Amino acid sequence: MRTLSLVIVLALSGCCLRASQTEATTPPPPPPPEPAPVETAAAPEEDPDDVRIEGDHLVLDGKILFASDSDEILGDSYLLLDHVALLINHHTDEISHLNIVGHTDTSGDAGHNQDLSERRAAAVVAYLRNKGVTVELDHAGAGETQPLCEENTDECNARNRRVEFLIVPE
Repeated sequence: MRTLSLVIVLALSGCCLRASQTEATTPPPPPPPEPAPVETAAAPEEDPDDVRIEGDHLVLDGKILFASDSDEILGDSYLLLDHVALLINHHTDEISHLNIVGHTDTSGDAGHNQDLSERRAAAVVAYLRNKGVTVELDHAGAGETQPLCEENTDECNARNRRVEFLIVPE
């Protein structure tokens, strides 16, 4: 009986040993991931190189392009307009009110050109609003009444088709 008890005790302790040995060989769970670093305030972005403030207006190194005889802004102009929005948002202390003026060339009817210039200026305002510009934005159309040049050439007509950004003094 004593032998039987000893065998049972040994058998039971072997079971327990095997269980504890099994537990000991199971790898521990991986440590929890380190918390994400706390982001500090991002350094302010620099002003874009292709848009700048000069006196009472913004100067753009490129042109805002529209579909022919339309107020649809062409995709090639999106980056430039994004830069305009960025510059305005960086300088709300200097630019609290902006007047956006559309111009056309002299091709076609003067009344049609006036309407087209107004719609194009309004499209630029809508684009800038969509990009988060919150300063006061007015728009106007000058049609063909304020040409930069008066020759009847493709180059002159292209110069006259433009959008101006005029800073309104406080």
